[in-house]
Amino acid sequence: HADDRAYFPVYELCEAKGVPVFLMSGPTTPDPHFNDPAALGNLARQFPGLQIAAYHGYWPHVEAALGVAFRHENVHLIPDMYLFQAGSRGYLEAANSFLGAQLLFGSSYPFRPIRQSIEDAARLGIKDAALDAFFHANARRLLNL
Repeated sequence: HADDRAYFPVYELCEAKGVPVFLMSGPTTPDPHFNDPAALGNLARQFPGLQIAAYHGYWPHVEAALGVAFRHENVHLIPDMYLFQAGSRGYLEAANSFLGAQLLFGSSYPFRPIRQSIEDAARLGIKDAALDAFFHANARRLLNL
């Protein structure tokens, strides 16, 4: 859970070392409270130098997660297989506009074949100008490669 104070020493160390933290979100978390983007916002506010990436993009709370990422540039969303679910249109609109630098591709392998996820994502309507950032450049920057 992003807001759990027991993890704060780990967050502090990652922030100091420039190591991003990857969180799992989405409807399959062990407790539905773990899928509340408010905790992500609290974490991002308390550790503004910590780069945070959230797998599953807090789906189905798409708009709330996008709002947190809009407010905190250290928050990155990886909607992966949830790009293809009902209610995911907000991710695409954000990729083509205000959140282009904070949205990353995820394949959801082994739940979806990697090639299928790439091909399906490429057909969703992300503008050509945003595709490289989505598929490659944002991850490269986040991982300091």
